[in-house]
Amino acid sequence: MIKLLTKNNRTTAPVYIVLILLFSIIIFFDTWKSLVEIWIRSDTFAHGFLVIPGSLWLIWQNKSLHHQLSVTTPSLLGISFIILNGLFWLFSSITQTLVIQQLALVGMLIGSYWFYLGNSTSRKIIFPLFFLYFMVPMGEEQLLPPLMEYTADFTVALLRHTGITVYREGLHFSLVSGNWSVVEACSGIRYLIASITLGTIYAYITYSKAYKRILFIIISIIIPVIANGFRAYMIVMIGHLSGMKLATGVDHIVYGALFFAIVIFILFFIGSFWKDSTQAFDKKHTINKDKQTYTKQKNIIVLMAIGVSLIVWPYSNQQLQSHYHAQTTIPELPFLAKNTQWEQVDAPDWGWRPQFNGVSTESLRYFKHQNYTIGFYQTNFGDEQQGSEMVNMKNQLIKHKDRNTWHFIKQSTTSLQLPKSEKAITVDLAEIRGNNQDIIVAKWYQLGHQNTNSPYLAKLYQLYKRLTLDTSPEIYNVIFTKKRNIQDNSAIIIETIINLKEK
Repeated sequence: MIKLLTKNNRTTAPVYIVLILLFSIIIFFDTWKSLVEIWIRSDTFAHGFLVIPGSLWLIWQNKSLHHQLSVTTPSLLGISFIILNGLFWLFSSITQTLVIQQLALVGMLIGSYWFYLGNSTSRKIIFPLFFLYFMVPMGEEQLLPPLMEYTADFTVALLRHTGITVYREGLHFSLVSGNWSVVEACSGIRYLIASITLGTIYAYITYSKAYKRILFIIISIIIPVIANGFRAYMIVMIGHLSGMKLATGVDHIVYGALFFAIVIFILFFIGSFWKDSTQAFDKKHTINKDKQTYTKQKNIIVLMAIGVSLIVWPYSNQQLQSHYHAQTTIPELPFLAKNTQWEQVDAPDWGWRPQFNGVSTESLRYFKHQNYTIGFYQTNFGDEQQGSEMVNMKNQLIKHKDRNTWHFIKQSTTSLQLPKSEKAITVDLAEIRGNNQDIIVAKWYQLGHQNTNSPYLAKLYQLYKRLTLDTSPEIYNVIFTKKRNIQDNSAIIIETIINLKEK
């Protein structure tokens, strides 16, 4: 961006460009802080520190483009992009949806540069600008479950195809030589995100045609997913053939990293055969030169417009939050508490109970009817703080420290008809195993009069409630019971015992 200057404006333009970034950091300090904290603690997203330097490098390395760039007229599309992302930041801040806040923050930064540089210049550096989205640590929590399931499916299928007998139970499987478990590190999420980031950069600097870039990025997504399946299979085979002496400790990680490096090298090497020539890049970037630049006065006016368009969102959020205080009570659900067929009892010795961090109020009660005992857990997170939200992927049924004892057998959804309810609700259903017993669990969110198992719908209901200043309780409900017979249908058990009618 240093070349976006004329001789009369060499000193001031870089200063204003840096000031836009500083404005964003000062105004949205907490959101920037959340980004940096994740980069520091997560190996998966440590590349976030390199994204801004990488974006500048992508502009700098395309030297044939530098002399054609100039600051001309502020872009209305740019400031519209700021406003759109500002709204997303406000709504996500109200509902404590961190990843959307971070995406909106980067969107506002891109919009600020778009507005300042104008449409003509922004069009020519659109990829380096939108590359800034790689700063946002997203996808891990959403992609982990399906990637872990895929890795287990792929590995077990190859083992059986090899002729090895495998007994599988969820993400755990056993061979005659030993037991294996697919955990987060086995999912390949780190390799996938690294491959997408590196593949995107490689596609931009290697190809000039859009279809080549898109195709290579798609391949950069597909290849590491498939390769991770083979990696997991090879690790298990090394352990199996060595009598569980190899690939069961630190060498497990080393083999995986080495395998990934080889896969990426081969991917880039093959991709180089279709590299576009320098002439193709020069032809693509040929434009009419425009030597206009902002005056110092216009620079200040544009900068002030950006500052106002940014600061309005945290101010609006502060005003809305000051008028909203959620109820921390837990309402009674009459189908258990007021049904005389249920008798409240002491906690049975099942060795497991739901427990979430950061709750404001919680209730755990056990009820018994004949041979059925059921646990009913409800929790209210109140106004919510960052990291302690009702809708949070960290609210897991099995805590990390308990994963050696408890594990999932299967997970699904089912329709549940609550007593005196007009329509059935969809709940998440899970079977977990540990301590030589199975526990059946049904869970869902209750926001005022709305019930849902979808975290996305729950966030939308929260947003509507808080914008309308509806302070009715927001509850996370969990119903669980011990599975008495291995052939029992989980959904039928849950629905039957909660629908016992009062005599």
